[in-house]
Amino acid sequence: MSENVNAQNASKELIADRRFKFFRRFISVPYLLALLGLLMPLMNVSCAEETIVAEPSFYQLATGVDLSQELKEPAKGMLQKMETGNPKALDKFRTVMPEFPKMNPVPHLYGIVGAIVLAAIFVWLGFLGVFANLASLTMGMLSMFSLWAFLGQMGQLCSSLGLPMMQVGPGTGLYCASFLILVGTAMNLAAIIRPILVEWKAKKSTK
Repeated sequence: MSENVNAQNASKELIADRRFKFFRRFISVPYLLALLGLLMPLMNVSCAEETIVAEPSFYQLATGVDLSQELKEPAKGMLQKMETGNPKALDKFRTVMPEFPKMNPVPHLYGIVGAIVLAAIFVWLGFLGVFANLASLTMGMLSMFSLWAFLGQMGQLCSSLGLPMMQVGPGTGLYCASFLILVGTAMNLAAIIRPILVEWKAKKSTK
């Protein structure tokens, strides 16, 4: 019985420790930095020659992208020629993307932003104890998986447009955000495991 009491006291002392409290709050930093990382290109759209013709950011895709403005050469020149010389050729694209060359806003992407913000808020407030770290970890991982799933959807969209020569790959922003979310995940795991280890060591020392 005394072993359990000592272990619980050791765990409580750790949780009350200022340095541990600071560490738990600091976990919110990588999640907030991930939001800034999404300002960088979320994906790279390249043609058959591996020339990058578009690098939209997460927020540009969320609010809607005008391809006639965002595309780079040679894709931009080809699109302009089609618009002036053969506008009917664009009709096949509009069966998939009605406003082509404009992409409609993707408002559900803001849900990913909301999940990352929640991941930061949970650990900053920390009123739920270990459950705050679990909730933060879950929100962070869900947001990262959603980002990569969206990238896959963009690749499928290019295929649906009948542009097999166009390839969609992860951009700097996606790599950066994913790395920072993984850092936050590792820190959350450390905050969860540390009290368990302290409690286990306290039990072991009293035997």
